[in-house]
Amino acid sequence: MDNQKHTINLVDRSRLVITAIKDVFSFDEELIELETVSDGYMDIEGTGLHIIKMNLDSGELIVEGEVSAIIYEEGGVSKKKTGFMSKIFK
Repeated sequence: MDNQKHTINLVDRSRLVITAIKDVFSFDEELIELETVSDGYMDIEGTGLHIIKMNLDSGELIVEGEVSAIIYEEGGVSKKKTGFMSKIFK
């Protein structure tokens, strides 16, 4: 998966398809925090956000709802300590 290209496809600000996702740290209807395979972090902000599909093996995430912002943060020492999936399988 590390050689996968990171892509974003946003349709009418209501359906977002992202590839090359490494982990999802937290999510609710207003904010989704995740990490891309390129060691960058991304926040998706909006209203009524729902994860329709999340497959970390293939690195694909599909979100529906009103997307108002997509914010990138560079890698390095992260404020995000543990991922959502690691909390489930602890």
